[in-house]
Amino acid sequence: MSTQATGKPDRLARSWIAGFLLIGLLLGLAGSLLVAWHYHIDADPRLIALHFLGLNAGYVIAALGAERLIERTGARPLALASCVLAAATLAGLSFLAPPFTAGWRILDLACVGAAAGALMTALLHVLQPDFERTPAAAVHLSGVLFGCGCLLATVVVALAYLTSSPEIQTGLLAVVPLVFAALFVASPRPSAVRRSRSNDTLRDLRSIAAVLFSLLLFVQCGNEWAIAGWLPLYLIHRLGSNPAWAIFALAGYFSALTLGRIAVRALLPRMSHPKLLFISTAVAMTGYLLLSFTTALSGAWIAVIVIGAGFAPIFPLIAETLDERFSYHPGFYNGLFSIAITGAMCTPWLLGYLDAYFGAAYVILIPALGSIAVLVLALLIMLEARVMGLKITAVDSSRPSSQSSATAAGRS
Repeated sequence: MSTQATGKPDRLARSWIAGFLLIGLLLGLAGSLLVAWHYHIDADPRLIALHFLGLNAGYVIAALGAERLIERTGARPLALASCVLAAATLAGLSFLAPPFTAGWRILDLACVGAAAGALMTALLHVLQPDFERTPAAAVHLSGVLFGCGCLLATVVVALAYLTSSPEIQTGLLAVVPLVFAALFVASPRPSAVRRSRSNDTLRDLRSIAAVLFSLLLFVQCGNEWAIAGWLPLYLIHRLGSNPAWAIFALAGYFSALTLGRIAVRALLPRMSHPKLLFISTAVAMTGYLLLSFTTALSGAWIAVIVIGAGFAPIFPLIAETLDERFSYHPGFYNGLFSIAITGAMCTPWLLGYLDAYFGAAYVILIPALGSIAVLVLALLIMLEARVMGLKITAVDSSRPSSQSSATAAGRS
């Protein structure tokens, strides 16, 4: 991350980029909590779907509101308020487990999403120099930490489920936002928030590259969260899995996804990017087929790990295409992340209705088709980056000749 003569920028970056782990914990909690709340027994899939919609609504509304508020409050107060809200809502979920009506849990999850959205806004403003300097590395590291947060939330819920004490699951996790609040207080004071360049944000989001990148984020996050949101319920309903082992299977999926992204960074300089993209899509499709036709839990575990490994290269590959065409201000990244989270939560919401009307067997169909769409979008992004690179090279090469012509004309 940031490297300067003093230790302050390094310490600031390390302290704040770790906040992506907390965001992953908040947003990755729903898939395992549904089982902890015994929704696998008799809950209407359409009601389950509304939980993801509430989480997404809270995130998007808070992210948009925080973008306007942060110039007056500053990043640190906003981050601290987000941590307090996250701790309060996670603790609240401990008291809202069934037999309380589902509406209260949906409302609480919306507040969890709001805490994540506001914290994301604060992080992007504080880490703006790092995203400007090394965008690919910053996006990669934030993605890895996000995955670690999802894994942490899933493992804690699974372990707590084994103790037959569902009330302590989110109560234990409520401690994590308080730890991050202390970390933000102890970190060096971030620089004053720079005024958002709304014109740059609109220009970037309307460019061809940004439109393609946004579509890819929406679809790929939807693919990933189709598994993250419905995998435990799918394994229980289709294979008769033990609920605790179904949650642990979700933890295996997050592990494969996160470790795969770390490993892919070493492959990127050594392997053709289109080739790696085709391989990752083929691996993910193989995992879908295996998960669709397996009749044993061991086969499902293998399929889940294969799917996670197939998904892993997508974001590191596309992050490599980030270049000077974007101005890298927080509003731009906040918009991209909001689109990604919307895709991540809308797909499980859609799958709830698909399950209700057609059955759980069709749940895997949506991410399988989505993987093909991601392949097409990723190839278009790579093609667009190459075309724009050739145009920039042509413009740069024409400048010396034009300058020499002007000099010769001046001498004559």
